[in-house]
Amino acid sequence: MASAYTAIDIMGLNVIFDPLVSIPSLMGIGVLTGLVAILIYARTALGMRRFLRIGLTLMRIGVLYALIVILMRPMALIPQEEVRDRPTLSVLVDTSQSMNTKDVENRTRYEAAIAALQGKKSSFLTKLGGKYEVQVFGFDKNLRRTALRFLADSKDADGKETHIGAALADAVKGGANSKTRGILLFSDGRSNEVDPQSSMRSAARYLRTLKIPVWTVPVGTASEVKDIHVLARLNSSFLLAGQPASLNVSLIGTGYTDWTANIHVYREDRFVTSKQVMLENGHAETSIPIREERRGVFQYRVEVDPLAGESDLDNNKRSVIARVIDDKTRVLVVEARPHWDSKFLLRTLRADMNVEVTSIFYINPDKTFAVVEKLSEDKTTEKTVLPGLQMPRTRDELRKYDCVFLGKDIDEVFSSGELKLLQEYVGVDGGSVVFFRGKPYEGNSPELAKIEPVRWGGGALTDAYFELTEEGKASPIFDYGSRGKASETIIRELPAMTSVTRVTDEKSLAVVLARVGEGRRNEQIATVVYQRYGKGKVMSIGASGLWQWGFLPERLDQYDDIYGRFWSQMIRWLVSGSEFLPGRDVSFQIDKNAYRPGEMVRMTVSARLVERARYQPKIELVQPDGSKVRLAPEPPQDNQAVYVAHYTPEMEGEYEAVLSNNIGKPEKDVVRFTVYDDSIEQRCVQADREMMNLVAEVTGGEMLEIGQLDTLPDKMQAFETLARERVKPMDIWDRLPVFSALICVLGVEWFLRRASGLL
Repeated sequence: MASAYTAIDIMGLNVIFDPLVSIPSLMGIGVLTGLVAILIYARTALGMRRFLRIGLTLMRIGVLYALIVILMRPMALIPQEEVRDRPTLSVLVDTSQSMNTKDVENRTRYEAAIAALQGKKSSFLTKLGGKYEVQVFGFDKNLRRTALRFLADSKDADGKETHIGAALADAVKGGANSKTRGILLFSDGRSNEVDPQSSMRSAARYLRTLKIPVWTVPVGTASEVKDIHVLARLNSSFLLAGQPASLNVSLIGTGYTDWTANIHVYREDRFVTSKQVMLENGHAETSIPIREERRGVFQYRVEVDPLAGESDLDNNKRSVIARVIDDKTRVLVVEARPHWDSKFLLRTLRADMNVEVTSIFYINPDKTFAVVEKLSEDKTTEKTVLPGLQMPRTRDELRKYDCVFLGKDIDEVFSSGELKLLQEYVGVDGGSVVFFRGKPYEGNSPELAKIEPVRWGGGALTDAYFELTEEGKASPIFDYGSRGKASETIIRELPAMTSVTRVTDEKSLAVVLARVGEGRRNEQIATVVYQRYGKGKVMSIGASGLWQWGFLPERLDQYDDIYGRFWSQMIRWLVSGSEFLPGRDVSFQIDKNAYRPGEMVRMTVSARLVERARYQPKIELVQPDGSKVRLAPEPPQDNQAVYVAHYTPEMEGEYEAVLSNNIGKPEKDVVRFTVYDDSIEQRCVQADREMMNLVAEVTGGEMLEIGQLDTLPDKMQAFETLARERVKPMDIWDRLPVFSALICVLGVEWFLRRASGLL
């Protein structure tokens, strides 16, 4: 619910306030403007008679305070005539994941709620249905109209969050039902809103002003459920061979305070180490050092010994897939028109211990300025300035670099023949190219257009914010670690782009990671896009102003590493997935190694030097329970080398995808990934009966046990009274006398000021 409804009684008239901003904020504005008015009159009306000066000051303050009251939006609750249609009883059933807790007579809370409604249907629901229209709603984060039979068909509740306060408010506003006279609420009382207690209290007070009682039916035990939930993740999406890394483990427990827990770590099912941690207030965090000496994909598993009385042992283990790359990355940045974006990009890349950066600034055909930063253990021998170093003009010179960043006006730097070498560098040699400032050339460049993932349009947007697509949310490029917020939420809080180049469309093989929107045209423009081109990848950042992520205001200090992680993770992702291993014709890849249930997994098969007419790749996906799913990758119509399959996992655990090739090498290839849900819904599941009772009492209803539902029709006899006399909030400030009085006061003040020589 967006606003807080405050109700008062004024001379027997029940009045509520529904301000656009908080009442304390408006009162603060009123005090401030009142002081300003007093100071103005004190300084400008020194020669005026005292009583006149005071009178004018009071007039001005009175008008200001009247406007403040109008901004508070006062509304009177006016009794309404009885409507002819039957009144409605709304039944709200909680469908969030905490309702799957099995603590109601060997049934889940959700099963108990549905059974109560179905079992009593011939009695209290039928009896109520004779007088009222009974409407059923399911809710988690959102409220939705449904039917009891549909709720019964769903054996489990699958909502990721619970917003009880918003559901209660939405049941009587926003067009959900204007005839609601009462609400029957089935829930465990667990709510994940930003401030659940405040939201539920505010909604209850609002319903009370509308004389809509809520009968609550709490399901689940109020006693604290004992459980430990394990979270584990690597400190980076990509690990470097021979470099130290860490496996970060978090234990989130309920019912365990000042307990010790034993953590065990396994690598490919072989024991690595154990560690004991203390659960302080049910929470513990630790870091396990790991190190891989060679390139590859490896599985780590974290297990925690069961604690006494623990209710769920399935969440005591967690698998993590580590992708290791063995080469340090050599990056070339070419810029013909230096900009803040290139300055901050170079500063960030040079801070990365595992990246060697060569930056070449094109001044004119006869002059370039280059800075080479050599890799070293302590990063002390950093920069070598080479004024004579020229642009890479041959394919061998390009091969020295793993990734090439191109800025603006690149068509002035390279000839047409040299730009064609970029095509071979990506498609044949497996290199990566990043266009990091939008369209890299003026006019047309068919050589670059061939490898770009988008077709550029005309004009640009300004002050546009990134919005992650589903592919972007799943990409390791935008994986910003455990911060309590999703990546898409963090991106929305970061500064806007100063300029975003329009595109006409994306190519068929392009994958859009982020878009920006333009409200006037309802236009969504692809901004962060990549595509596979032969053996390599091409990334396009169609925006200027990304440097602002590296120069954040103080209020965003918690995101000071986002800019660096964005570029370093992009480079590692580009380089790690671009190469065909020696002796192979086929490469099998996924975008990352960890997903959430419901996230789409995109599996890509790249094939070179195989006969397309005969090639028929097959994928067998082994799910955590051992069951298998068969997938057939399909090629885009205009691409001869790439095949794509999609799968949306729902089951938690570790997955293994096996690619079988009828021709080409290898005959089989394997990728692994994990699927886990870290929703807060599953971490704290004890029922909050106290809050359910509070909602009922505030609204004039009553908290009922499941076995007391037969008494509900008798308790709703007062329903008749509510149906006869109903209140409706109506604005009381938008009246002609109110504005006429304000205009008259302002007119008198103006006349007196003019007569006193103040105008």
